[in-house]
Amino acid sequence: MVSPYSWAHPGGVNSHVRGLASEMMRRGHSVTIIAPDDGAEVPGAVLKSAGHSMPFPANRSVAWLAFTPGTREKVRRAISEGTFDIVHVHEPLVPLVSTAAVRASECRVVGTFHAAGDGRALAYGLARVLYRDVHRRLDYLIAVSESARSLVSSHFPGDYELIPNGIDIQKFSRAREHPDNLPPAEPVILFVGRNEKRKGLSVLLKALPILLREVPDCRLVLVGEGLGDRAVLRGLDSPLREHVSAIGYVSDEELPAYYGAADIFCAPALGGESFGVVLLEAMASGTAVIASDIPGYRDVLDRAGGGRLFKTGDPEDLAVALTMLLKDDGLRGELKRKGLEGVREFSWRNIGDRLEECYRGE
Repeated sequence: MVSPYSWAHPGGVNSHVRGLASEMMRRGHSVTIIAPDDGAEVPGAVLKSAGHSMPFPANRSVAWLAFTPGTREKVRRAISEGTFDIVHVHEPLVPLVSTAAVRASECRVVGTFHAAGDGRALAYGLARVLYRDVHRRLDYLIAVSESARSLVSSHFPGDYELIPNGIDIQKFSRAREHPDNLPPAEPVILFVGRNEKRKGLSVLLKALPILLREVPDCRLVLVGEGLGDRAVLRGLDSPLREHVSAIGYVSDEELPAYYGAADIFCAPALGGESFGVVLLEAMASGTAVIASDIPGYRDVLDRAGGGRLFKTGDPEDLAVALTMLLKDDGLRGELKRKGLEGVREFSWRNIGDRLEECYRGE
């Protein structure tokens, strides 16, 4: 499995690769992961570094990619020494790691496309000129969502199989102790994400004073890299800050407890999300979801249920949606039930079945 993104910097694509690698090893397969940098190990997998990464602005975010001298050669060597039956490349048109892996492979090559959003259109336009041969070399084409398939197929037509991201349902569904740093009684709204503009936290913070007029005892909990600093709340009046817990980064082991402690999970992203793994994590934890009406989130909620959409970028509409859900225990219970049932489709066991078929050429 090949990822162009730094293994040392957590992100959606590498979370997918990590989960898929674990599932394939559970089935008895031998797995090697090739990605830039060193990072957290995946028990049982072989990790090979494709070189050091550096930050690049991409899709209203930051992507850590390897563009250092020798990157291509490291990838080619890793591929040639591996005697692999399958090379599964994630984001196969991203230079240099992914494109080098595709070109160096002599076995069956599977490509999974994760990206969505207008910010990637220019990149795909350039790739159409530079990497047409890379796309043609792929034996099997996968997109993780309809929005991801729509974007890549508009530049690289082909027969794309829709296979979504997976989730370790058992990890999030287990009973957890309430986090010590959260009050036990207040209604809790949870936000999980990086401190980036596209994640839409500013919309949620603008909705907070409107929400507090209707639900004055609620609490907003912020979890994610860069969200542990009270500076993120600088635009809020002092009384409002007392309703916000800026937790910051928590480990993968700690995260399920925060989902489980929340009454509502809110995902207010402004765009650029091809999928919504965080929505699945919340639903697997038995938490109702409120999400912005962007294609990637709409894809997930249409298939899994478990949540409601609000008008993207509109704090008033978000406040109305949150108020309605906090005041309606019956509706929250219904969404919880639908989410717990619908999320089963996205279990790694189901996703693994479908990917094994791709690997075998079935």
